[in-house]
Amino acid sequence: MKAKERVLTALEHREPDRIPLDECFRLDLWETLKSFFRVKENHQVMKKLGIDIYNVFMFPPADFMKKATVLSMMPWNPVIPLKGGLYKDEWGTIYKLGVTGEFFHIVYAPLQDVDSLDDYTFPDIDSEGRFDEAEKLIKKLGEEFAMAGYMQMTLLEKAAQYLRGFSKFIHDLYVNPSFANRLLDKLLEFRIEEGKRFAEIGVDIIKLGDDIGAQTGMMINPELWRKYFKPRMKKLIKELKKKGVYVFYHSDGDIREVIPDLIEIGVDILNPIQPDCMDPAEIKRLYGDKLTLSGTISVQETLVYGTPESIKKKVIEIIRTCGKGGGLIISPSNQALPDVKVENFLAVYETVKKFGWYKH
Repeated sequence: MKAKERVLTALEHREPDRIPLDECFRLDLWETLKSFFRVKENHQVMKKLGIDIYNVFMFPPADFMKKATVLSMMPWNPVIPLKGGLYKDEWGTIYKLGVTGEFFHIVYAPLQDVDSLDDYTFPDIDSEGRFDEAEKLIKKLGEEFAMAGYMQMTLLEKAAQYLRGFSKFIHDLYVNPSFANRLLDKLLEFRIEEGKRFAEIGVDIIKLGDDIGAQTGMMINPELWRKYFKPRMKKLIKELKKKGVYVFYHSDGDIREVIPDLIEIGVDILNPIQPDCMDPAEIKRLYGDKLTLSGTISVQETLVYGTPESIKKKVIEIIRTCGKGGGLIISPSNQALPDVKVENFLAVYETVKKFGWYKH
């Protein structure tokens, strides 16, 4: 099977020739892997590893990109360097890298001190150049790979942490609902149009995400999530599915309380089934006929502290407990830091290529 057919077969809960593979790599890991394999292009690395899904992005307008750089930990969000080691994205959010250079901190949210949205100008989805790179890659690689339009964090993450500030936005949800609702509606309008553009240029999957879970449970009260976010996500997903795409939803953490809700509103693929706080085998048993599980390989434990042999055993366990009947895509559960050994990454992909074949 070609990679695209393999992925689409698994998403229909049928068994392809082998379990599909996805990636979740920082830019610095891509460069390390290109050097390791002595190749120049990402898709060449993907062929070496057996990765089946190619992510494409919407970028800021062409005039912004002329001044922008891309930080390794967020390739989907180019930023313009400022003085003092600061970076600014097209939404007006300002970031500062931490002392290790591996993470960033938000030091300014453009809506943190405003009382009205009337003075804030949202980015224009129709700006020149946003989808040029994605369209070029789809034309080049879309016959071979399953192409995924990677949308920036959909509602809570962007609204709370990037535009309003996390604490301020949570406060809005309780005491300033008119502001919260208007902000969320504006973001929803933008995301619907973004998703439509991705579908029109030919993606097979659209990747959404919010990060609503923490290690021991939801970051936000489930009822509050159902009040503000579920109906908007339902509307977004309904519009996307009119275009014939599959919907991938990412949230780290333990989000078991809302998995039935996500199924109800049309999520096809749930990622990353973080194994440090949810049991992939349990999720497969409960929802495997309705959801495709994506991820499942821990970047907190397995990839960091494991050996190639222990990683092989863990991957085989996931294949055994979650692979039956399709509906499984294996990848790291999130971006791992550069200190993870290359041989540990290779162990994941080589094990699936060797042991992830369905018996017919």
